[in-house]
Amino acid sequence: MRAWVAPRYGPPEVLRLTDLPDPVPGPGEALVRVRAIGLNFADCAARLGVYPRVPKPPFVPGMEICGEVVALGDGVSGPPPGTRVAAVPIFGGHAELVRVRARFVRPLPPSVDFVTGASLAVAGLTADHALFTVGRVRAGERVAITAAAGGVGTIAVQMAVNAGARVLAVASTPAKRELALHLGAHEATGYEDYGKALAVGADVVMDAVGGALFRPGWKALRPNGRYVLYGFAAALGAKRVRYLHAVLELLRMGLVFPSTLVQPSRTLAGFNLSLVPHLADELQSRLDRLEGMLADGTLKAVVGAVLPFEELPRAHALLQGRGSTGKVVVTL
Repeated sequence: MRAWVAPRYGPPEVLRLTDLPDPVPGPGEALVRVRAIGLNFADCAARLGVYPRVPKPPFVPGMEICGEVVALGDGVSGPPPGTRVAAVPIFGGHAELVRVRARFVRPLPPSVDFVTGASLAVAGLTADHALFTVGRVRAGERVAITAAAGGVGTIAVQMAVNAGARVLAVASTPAKRELALHLGAHEATGYEDYGKALAVGADVVMDAVGGALFRPGWKALRPNGRYVLYGFAAALGAKRVRYLHAVLELLRMGLVFPSTLVQPSRTLAGFNLSLVPHLADELQSRLDRLEGMLADGTLKAVVGAVLPFEELPRAHALLQGRGSTGKVVVTL
């Protein structure tokens, strides 16, 4: 099979298209022939060597795929070979054949094509977990969402609006803000006006950027407000990790003393979806809900770019350089 290998940590150009032996599923695993790859910012962080539990080089990145099951390992009863599935291997997904733990494989509904499926699983589960498990969003609340035109952001905007929240979308360009408004956001602002837009407060902040954005968002939280931090995109440049810049962005976040959370009843929470595998069964039920919303038209999968497998490094560069909107998908 062919796979994109990172022989060392670094920019998109380090990826090499390589012939590797076809994998064989082990106990508890399924083997999937990949038809579409959902690219995530986490894949860029893994390639750069700054993602949790990233393998040592050489390794194959890739956390989200869609395709067909071709074989099952010992102890796995399904889904049977030939089934169209979405799967989350965390690493190893930038390949033509991928071994995945069977509990992280889910059959696709007949109405969902591979590109749509590859745009939904990781981004949808992340948005759902951030908004409703960690953020506990309720109808009538004001929710600020950074990176609102990205893969997670476009889904989060729609889900928050569907839940009856009033959404402030934060995005870098007029076109991205227009997209967020088209998806239902009630307000949209650029990062330069973020603090001003938060002057009337927020009940929930869902933040993938961190750094200097943290303090205005944290200060704007109303009593019983919840701040959900699920990324630190401020640390990554268009090519590599900007370590000095990352340190400065960390300093700009300031300090939060636990005692100051008590009187205003504020919550500060963070999470990384790949580190909560014990939630696999619960994540399946969430995907039921996401697919139901997709079927009834209350959720749209926003795919901003579709590139062929041979151009996967360009897809990485597009995503890391903030040149994309919605989800970036690579097809085989």
